[in-house]
Amino acid sequence: MLIYNVFGRYLGVKRVDDCWLVFRADLTEKKFSRLYDIVIPDNITEDEILGWLDDIFHEAATDRHHNIKRVE
Repeated sequence: MLIYNVFGRYLGVKRVDDCWLVFRADLTEKKFSRLYDIVIPDNITEDEILGWLDDIFHEAATDRHHNIKRVE
């Protein structure tokens, strides 16, 4: 699973068959809950996910959490 810090919120992204699935990630307990309201198009490559998440969540940026980065 790919783990991203999205403006202070941890999200996991996993490829299953031909689809990207998105999860809320609790890194302390290594627990993941599926998020159904966030959709990553199937044709997005792994290298494009960071940009896609930035496009979706850019309004959540703050002075403290001003970027998105892959953490795992």
